[in-house]
This record gives sequence, C-alpha cells and structure tokens, in this order.
Amino acid sequence: MANIEVTGLRAASGWSVSWPDPTVTRVANSWGINCTVVPKVSVTCSGSDWATKIAAGQKLSVGLQVDSLKAPVNPVLTLK
Repeated sequence: MANIEVTGLRAASGWSVSWPDPTVTRVANSWGINCTVVPKVSVTCSGSDWATKIAAGQKLSVGLQVDSLKAPVNPVLTLK
C-alpha cells in the first residue's frame, strides 16, 4: 500500500504521477487516482473524482495497492 501526498504549488485542472516498478503486475485498489500498469515496467496514476483538480496550496492524499513480487525500493516519482 502506498499513500501519495500531492501539494499544489499552483492551481491545476489535472495531474499525474509515474514511477518505474520492475515487479508490479496490477493495481488491486486505489483511492483518489486512476492507475495504469505496464506489467513489470511502470505505474502511472492521475487524479480522479474528488482529487482531479488541485488548488494552489492545497494538499491531496491519495493512494493505491498493487500486486507485486516485492515493494519498490526508493522509487523515483515523476509528477506532471
């Protein structure tokens, strides 16, 4: 399980985050985000429902559970 906290430095109508994960196979559950998986390659998630838009200074807490052979170690997140 991973919780992701996103802070809006400026207002945005949408956002996404991605990271490499060589052992991930699928997303089992998520909240506040829609995620896609390239099995054994990467995870990409974007804000959904109540977490689609973010205001300047606002903090959103979203998360997911994935099926994976092991937890990623120090994943490098890319926020767009």
